[in-house]
Amino acid sequence: MPYIGLGSRRVVAAADQTGLNTGNLTSAFTPAVIDINVPYYELYKIMVQNVPIGFAASVMINNKLFSYTMPVQGSEWDPSQPMLLNPTDELDLLWTIPTSNTTLPVCTAWFRFDYSIPANQKYGAK
Repeated sequence: MPYIGLGSRRVVAAADQTGLNTGNLTSAFTPAVIDINVPYYELYKIMVQNVPIGFAASVMINNKLFSYTMPVQGSEWDPSQPMLLNPTDELDLLWTIPTSNTTLPVCTAWFRFDYSIPANQKYGAK
């Protein structure tokens, strides 16, 4: 497939603002943070670092459970089936880490889009 990279976005976990994880940390990739206007794009890799040992996260797309991770301080996800997204989607990692913890996970996500999709063709020249 003719992919065009859209770069990476980095988020440091903070007190939950989604209402789904009150009292705990959340890594929120909101539409404003992702800031991609291509109609159809993919998250094809995500890496988490600085995760306290013994904690986990539920991976949510638009408030729906997509995946789960229990890294030991850090991990990466490079799926055979990338996460498909559009500009209004929100990706959240809801950590089991209480907000009182001073060790804050850092998440870096990489995005790309498929130029062969007709709706995407005006967003990049091949």
